Amino acid sequence: MRKGYLVALALAGALTMTAASALASNCPIVIKQGRDAAAKMNAGDPKVKEAVAKLDEAQKLHDGGKHTESLKTANEALDILGVKK
Repeated sequence: MRKGYLVALALAGALTMTAASALASNCPIVIKQGRDAAAKMNAGDPKVKEAVAKLDEAQKLHDGGKHTESLKTANEALDILGVKK
């Protein structure tokens, strides 16, 4: 019984680490997608400025290891820009 519990605990830990890695690697992709879209738009447009500010925030969150928040913020920027995901 104890051995099974330890195996299950180790497996749960491994899955958590894998999910965190997946989030960490997705942040830069989504941020780049937003920056590429914004670069093709009018930089003076208030919505583009708002989206770029969110992308900057998403980058800071990613750099700080807050990948869930980073991805959420980057996706908000894509929504502002009207980028389909």
